[in-house]
Order: sequence, then structure tokens, then C-alpha cells
Amino acid sequence: MYNLYLKKKQNKLVPAVEKPFQTEEEFEKYIMDAREIFSDIFILKRQVHAVHLGRDIPDIIGIDRDNNIVIIENKNVVVTEDILSQILRYAFWAETNPDSIKAMWLETQDRPEDIEVDWDNVSIRVIVLAPSVKLSVHRLLKKINYAVELVVVKRFLIGEEESILLHKFEEESEIKPKTVRGMEIYDKEFQKSYRNKKSVEEFFKVVEYLEKIIKNNDWNLEKKLNKYYVGFKSGFPLVFGVSWSGTKSFGIFFKVQPKELPKFKKACPYDFSYDKQWKQAFIKYNDKVDFSKLEKTFKFTYDSFLEK
Repeated sequence: MYNLYLKKKQNKLVPAVEKPFQTEEEFEKYIMDAREIFSDIFILKRQVHAVHLGRDIPDIIGIDRDNNIVIIENKNVVVTEDILSQILRYAFWAETNPDSIKAMWLETQDRPEDIEVDWDNVSIRVIVLAPSVKLSVHRLLKKINYAVELVVVKRFLIGEEESILLHKFEEESEIKPKTVRGMEIYDKEFQKSYRNKKSVEEFFKVVEYLEKIIKNNDWNLEKKLNKYYVGFKSGFPLVFGVSWSGTKSFGIFFKVQPKELPKFKKACPYDFSYDKQWKQAFIKYNDKVDFSKLEKTFKFTYDSFLEK
């Protein structure tokens, strides 16, 4: 059971009232309108009809920056063990029919330039979003050889404003998703096999500096190593990180909503580019970047995320 309160001035607590979604269609639309949840995923198609799946219709198909085909399933009910067979059907279909996903990718007009898909080596990532998940489902996922994420999504009313709560089940140490070829570990050694070794050393120095900033400010962020970037996440969404823009060049990205750009510019001491698709500002890294001047920028981004 979740109890959520808004603490106002003078220590007054305002209780949040849960506002369940009435239908699965309403739930899915709400999720799609809150696209910041999928900050690392490019959505290809919704309600995918596939011959091999019969009556099954995946809710959302996407591609992420780690060469994963992403299947997102929305459930406006308590998720039980029945979801396991559905996950397996979807994942097996995507794994054995990458050409179908590739066709969706090629038909999309606004494909992001910073995603390079190796269609001969794609992995499968499944995300299940629901208001509640039985604990037994989480335990049984250990038997599935695919990467599966369970995320509880709840909506609350605080006065006239809505809040959304995301809770990702976090027992990765027990769940070891396996694929036929094994999971890649995108650490320093991996990056050195693909990129300029000197640049990789600099890249991870920047990552270490960001970790120090996070620790010094006691921010609740988790580091995630990916093929093309290292991101710092608050549960599910990304907040900021370091990403590659070539084999030698890289930069720092900040997740910023378009309406927040004017305030972000005031908090940022350096020139930056802005990607509307990913909703992120990007500062190209060089030896003139002074991180002590960027602390205010990181704080603004983190505080803005908390206020969403």
C-alpha cells in the first residue's frame, strides 16, 4: 500500500488521493503523454498486429540506444503469473522476426541519428507497466532468458494537481537476464575496444566527477552503463549523463523539458545544443569545461526533475 503526502510550508501535510485509471486505453494514453518515462527509448509503433502472434497485440514497440528491441506492455490490472507466457510470446516473436521491426524502423520518418541498430545482433528488452504486480511474478522472472523490467505506475491527486508514482522492482542482483550470446558489460574495457583509448579514459573521468557531485549532494540517482552513454537515473527516467558523439568525442547531456529551457540557459555557463526528440541539452566536452561552474546546472536539472 502506498501513502503519499505533499509537505507544504508550516509542516502541513496534504494527503494524495489515488486516482486509478478507468480503462487500459486511458492508462496507455496517459503513459504515452508522459514520454519522459521512456527517456532512452525511441517509440516505433503502438498496437502492433503481427501474424505470428495471433490475437496478441504488443502495446508499444521501440528501439533503445543499447541495440535492444523494446516491447512495452501496459496492464491496468494486477499483473499475475499469466503475464509470463505473454512475455515469452512477444520476446520470441521479436527475436525471430527482427526484419519486421527493421521495417517499422525504416518506415519511420523521424529516426534519431544517434541510434545505430545492428539488426544481426539485437537483444530483447521487455517492460511491463501496471498499477500492481504480484511478488511471485518477480520471482518467476528469474527463469526467463530475457531482460524484463516490472514497473508499478500509480496516479494520485494532490488538490487539483496530478502526480505519477513509478516504482521499479529492484532485485537485479538476483535476476540475471541471459541471452543466447550473453549480456554485454559496457565498462571501460568494452569502450576501449570500440573507441579511442585516451578519449575513453577522459570519458570515465567525467563519469567519476558526476558521481562525486551526486554523492556530495546526496542525490538519489543510480548509474547505468550503456553502449553509447552512461546515464544517471532516478528509478526509471534519466536525469543527466555522459554520451558519446563519435569514437573520440563525447559530451554531457541534461534532460530538459522545452518549457524549462529559458531557466536552464541561465543556469548553464556553456553553449549547448538541444535535441527536441530526446528532450535533452548537450554540452560538448573539452579540456576547457570547468565542472565547478556546472554544479549549478546539474542541481537545476535534478531539482527540475523532482518538481515534475
